[in-house]
Amino acid sequence: MKAKKGVLLFLTLIVLTIMLASLAIAQEPETEIDKAYSCLEENLADNCGNTRSTKQAAFNLLASSYSSSLQSDCKDSLIDKIKDDCWGETDTGSCNIKSTALATLALENVQTSVDDYTDYLLSKRIKNTGLTWYLQIDSNNKTTCDINGKEIILEDNKKISGSPPPGLIKSYDNYWFEVKDLEKNYTISCNNDFITALLYQKPNSNTFHVSSNTNSASEFDEIVEKVDSYCFSTSNKCDYEGSLWASLTLAKLGEDTSQYLPYIISMSQETENKQFLPSAFLYILTSSDDYYNELVSLQKSNNYWDESRNKFYDTALALLALSDVSSDEAERAKRYLLSNQRSDGCWQSDTSFLLHAGWPKNTASSPGVSISNCEDFGHYCVSIGNCDLEESLDNFYCPSSSEVCCEVENIAPTCSEKSGIICSLDQFCNGDEVPSSDSSSCCIGDCLDLDVEPECEQEGYICKSSCTDNEEEKTTYSNSCEFGDVCCAKLPQTSGGFNIWLIILLIILIILIILAIVFRNQLKVWYFKRKSGYKSKKTGKPPTNPSQGLMPMPIGRPFLQPSISPNRKPTRRRPSSIDKEFDDTMKKLRDMSK
Repeated sequence: MKAKKGVLLFLTLIVLTIMLASLAIAQEPETEIDKAYSCLEENLADNCGNTRSTKQAAFNLLASSYSSSLQSDCKDSLIDKIKDDCWGETDTGSCNIKSTALATLALENVQTSVDDYTDYLLSKRIKNTGLTWYLQIDSNNKTTCDINGKEIILEDNKKISGSPPPGLIKSYDNYWFEVKDLEKNYTISCNNDFITALLYQKPNSNTFHVSSNTNSASEFDEIVEKVDSYCFSTSNKCDYEGSLWASLTLAKLGEDTSQYLPYIISMSQETENKQFLPSAFLYILTSSDDYYNELVSLQKSNNYWDESRNKFYDTALALLALSDVSSDEAERAKRYLLSNQRSDGCWQSDTSFLLHAGWPKNTASSPGVSISNCEDFGHYCVSIGNCDLEESLDNFYCPSSSEVCCEVENIAPTCSEKSGIICSLDQFCNGDEVPSSDSSSCCIGDCLDLDVEPECEQEGYICKSSCTDNEEEKTTYSNSCEFGDVCCAKLPQTSGGFNIWLIILLIILIILIILAIVFRNQLKVWYFKRKSGYKSKKTGKPPTNPSQGLMPMPIGRPFLQPSISPNRKPTRRRPSSIDKEFDDTMKKLRDMSK
């Protein structure tokens, strides 16, 4: 009977343990992204964070545009900082290109008219970018050409003879013309089929860049060439970071930005400009695999970007550039960010930019403003560089600042169309990996057999698709795992919290109860010893006669304990050896305690 009660108690405790464990995990914690948006809302309150910074106000508006009330507060905060159709770094600072571009980008996102601000940016273009420009003319045969009324001859060896027109001088050992007058148009006609191209070179460099357009014409037809290259500045010296943000903003507005690319591309490798992460802007504007490779190569081993000594800002900029592609680097960066939030869900002062770049929300309609979502009308939100200018639709909304609404769907080339191959799981790419329509890792190079154990597993961890609740990701080694896998390690056992300690305590109690049930007879003996004060005695001389006054026990008359019933044999079952041992022990104890 007692055994049945013990089993019943054991089962009850098991059920209780399961219920408590369920309660401990029943409530799902607020997701990290929701937590970040909650932190943003708390920080913005009813005055857009009361920030004096134009950049911060612009990012706040981009991130909070999903809420009509927050949108209104941040829009007012940004408008309050305007002066003469432009913005400075703060509400009292002088106007600059970057601040004006960011404010314009944020206001355009909430469907506010930005024509005046766009005109301001366009008025700050300058042609003196510091680049040297060249004109090249080529034909298969010796050809006579006319350039602005001046005749020149293109010899069989491709060298130029004759006098060039004003604005051009022969250069590069007479193979090209150097363009000295950047404002002039140069009209070219030849007596054979011919092609023309403009090339440019930055100061103190041996590298020549070919402009995006190469023109061709039949004999006696005309081609008009003109250097159409600008940078942005509020002085007579180009502002590189301002030019990056102005180009992105104008591209988002549907403007042609090809004339800004020569300056941005040629100056991107200058040491003082690398901090601005130009490859992110160039990938947004061109969708070129070259800039994709450059951008992902800059990702640190801990899966963030950090060129400007502000890893959250740089990572947000990289995520903005990679938002239109399926990128393993972007996913790793997001996992890093979500594992490095503050306890309140924010990331220092960069929360708004990170949310807009990595997890943007659709803009809410405001009074008098209706939002026409691009994809609701059967169109496509694609990266700026993937939509031809004539197919871009200005009046439709896309949530990301790196995307425009395109009339036709962008069909990305397959890996084979990019002259690449898709490596198998037991191979690695010895070359560059670029995204394609059929793979996020199209190898432009060779696939080699993978015969080296991942660094993650060399360190005693394990590569798997995702870590469990009792594991943590070792981001330092995740890059050594196969595509899509992360490096996981067991969590330390010291960080449990109240609920886990309660469960551990219950488990210990259950174990003690089980032991008590199994060794119940021994516990009874122990308890009897404690209650009777019994102590084991050493063997030796037999006890002496009792003191006087005590009656000697009659010989042959057994002593009976009145409170204990005489032993009787059980009638239904044979006594177990444990019960017999227990009875013998109890009898001896009674005799010895007499």
